[in-house]
Amino acid sequence: MKVYVDTCVYVDLFEGRVKAALAFDFFSRGWNCAFELVVSDWVRSELERKGMDSEYPLLFEKFKSKNKLHFVEHTEKELKLAKSKSEHWQDYLHYLIAKKSGCDKIVTHDNEFITSFSPIFDIAYPENV
Repeated sequence: MKVYVDTCVYVDLFEGRVKAALAFDFFSRGWNCAFELVVSDWVRSELERKGMDSEYPLLFEKFKSKNKLHFVEHTEKELKLAKSKSEHWQDYLHYLIAKKSGCDKIVTHDNEFITSFSPIFDIAYPENV
C-alpha cells in the first residue's frame, strides 16, 4: 500500500503536539514495512518553511533504507489547478500529487481535508491506517 501523508502529521510529530504519539506509531508501522511512503516536494517545502528541515531527513531515511520511500514533484500545472479549484488549494495540491503518484490512501489529522476529499479519495487518520 502506498500512502501519502499530509504535512500536519509530520508537524504533529516534530513539534510534539497532542497527536505526536499517534503520528510516531503510524510512521513506525511504516518502518516495519506496513506501507510505502510517498513524499512530495510540496511537503518538504512546507516542512522547511516551518523550520523542520533538520527533522525530516532521518524519518525519510528509515523508509529509504527499506526501499519504501517514493519522492514526487508537483508541476506548475497542478499548482495552478489546485489554486483554481479551492480556497484550500494546499489540500487540493496534496490530493493531486497523491492521485498522480498512485497512492492508495492519504493520511492526515486535518478534519476539513477529510471532509472535503473523502468522497473522492481514501483518506484516513494515522491511527486508522
